[in-house]
Amino acid sequence: MTQRFQPSSRLLKVLGLLVVAAILWQSWLVWQKVSDPEAYSGFSDGTISLLLAMGAVLVLTLIADLLLSWRLTRLSASRRLTHNLSLERWITVGLKLSSSHTRPIRIRVFDMIPENCEYRQLPAVLDLHPGQASELSYDLKPRRRGPLTITNYSVQVSSLLGLWDLSAQPELVSEAKVYPDFASLSGLQLLAIDHQTSQLGIKRKPRRGSGLDFHQLREYRQGDSLRQIDWKATSRRHRLISREYQDERDQQVILMLDGGRRMLTQEGYTTHFDHCLNCLLMLSHVALRQGDAVSMMSFGSELRHIAPVKGAVNINRILNQFYDLYPDKSAPDYLQAAQELMLRHRKRSLVVLTTNLREEDTDDLIAACRLLRKRHLVLLANLREGALDRALDEPIEHLDGALRFAGVVDYLGERERLQKLLRAEGLFLIDSTPDHSTPEVINSYYAIKGAGYL
Repeated sequence: MTQRFQPSSRLLKVLGLLVVAAILWQSWLVWQKVSDPEAYSGFSDGTISLLLAMGAVLVLTLIADLLLSWRLTRLSASRRLTHNLSLERWITVGLKLSSSHTRPIRIRVFDMIPENCEYRQLPAVLDLHPGQASELSYDLKPRRRGPLTITNYSVQVSSLLGLWDLSAQPELVSEAKVYPDFASLSGLQLLAIDHQTSQLGIKRKPRRGSGLDFHQLREYRQGDSLRQIDWKATSRRHRLISREYQDERDQQVILMLDGGRRMLTQEGYTTHFDHCLNCLLMLSHVALRQGDAVSMMSFGSELRHIAPVKGAVNINRILNQFYDLYPDKSAPDYLQAAQELMLRHRKRSLVVLTTNLREEDTDDLIAACRLLRKRHLVLLANLREGALDRALDEPIEHLDGALRFAGVVDYLGERERLQKLLRAEGLFLIDSTPDHSTPEVINSYYAIKGAGYL
């Protein structure tokens, strides 16, 4: 641990006063010499000796204060940091410190937060008493997914006489993982339990007894069809009993995440890639709770894959596999990704592909979708920049605005022509802004399962 020292504000004030006193004294001597040259005698030997003695005392005091205070920054510390963090969520971090010194000291503490985090309530001032530990708390919000490491903290303390400010950066390593906002996954789970998924924009069409798998017998309700009535159970119980069905379970959903250059597009603080990752994590959570098996693979920046998993608890396996994945400037190869998927998955599945298409992708994407359609059902979620919608709503007041409006309309027309070609290939297609992609994808998943396409 490297310790540093610098003059304190108290020492600078003392030195400033000495300088002012020396200037005034020198000015007085000059005035005396000018006003009466014969009476001016300069510095006497006693005066010079006094000045030298005062300077020596000051220097020795400074050295003694520094030597006696050198160990003040050697403290015991521990940090309380949650191991699993959520992106863009505030958490509370605790820093506990204790001193082995025999007198109370006041320290100024700053935790060395990485650049990709926001923080509040730092730096902090803390009083340490002998034999007692003191703790400070501050708020931290990570702005980037992946590993998070805090390697040390900074402490500053005044010397015993207050003539020096001593500082050090002791090592104190704490590690955590920053995941996509899995707190919202928990919120989705609670909403699903309460049958309030409509709060997220997820709307399941009401269907009584129109599913594919038998679920249970229950009492007849008004609105049930005659085909739902179980006449044998009705005769045994002497009241109308209906069969209730549910969506087919034990199906397979494959999620494909584009990590190419277009996913670097920013929407506010979040990239299209992060929007897609959050969307697919939400969908995987819903599908796992529905009893389906979920697999996920990325392409473009890096090929990652997780084999099909079942059960809602396995959402953590998907999180751990993709939480530290980032897009890069590479061009996505849709056909190669489709070929890889076909080799890995031979059971008929629902393939959900998230991307941001351009006209130059048409041939490659159509070839990939034709390959996937030989065995699987394909749902393509195509992100649309929110700035396009805002540009259409802006009033046109000058030539630049008219040209921008015409350019947006032409670009959206090209997107629509591309999407018509893809729909003609038998794909389910969603075109939405990042903010609306999650509910639209999940709604489509429910609709596909309810219609029995798989």
